[in-house]
Amino acid sequence: MSPPAVTTATTTLIRQKYRQLGRLVQKLPAAKYDPQQSWDELRTAFKTPLTETETLEQRLAKADERRSFLQMITPKSASQDTKGGKWVYKNGQRLEHVKGTVRDSNGRVVSNWDGKNLDPDSVKRHNHHLKRLGFRNNAHAKGIF
Repeated sequence: MSPPAVTTATTTLIRQKYRQLGRLVQKLPAAKYDPQQSWDELRTAFKTPLTETETLEQRLAKADERRSFLQMITPKSASQDTKGGKWVYKNGQRLEHVKGTVRDSNGRVVSNWDGKNLDPDSVKRHNHHLKRLGFRNNAHAKGIF
């Protein structure tokens, strides 16, 4: 059987999957997984010629399954955890870079938000949801007087 015709788009897809798997193999902990063996498995999986019963789509589906598995077992890099955070300003000075709640010396929460600076988009969304759920006005609470 002759090999299937491979288009440029298919070649690009194959390279993309190979690179994704390669990045995940690089991040595997060497203590648990032999790096050389992992690379050999990856190379042979991609370079082995297709058999009579196997199609290119099946081979790519196997690569997707392997990528999903590697994503689950690969530890996340430390830089992903430190990207976000909060910066709280008080009197024009930045207090500190924090991940949780900032409290002052009296134990009160320090926040940039108060009753005067509500997010207008949030208020609009809130009012839209009230109308959608049937809260038109408060006449039911006032009664007839």
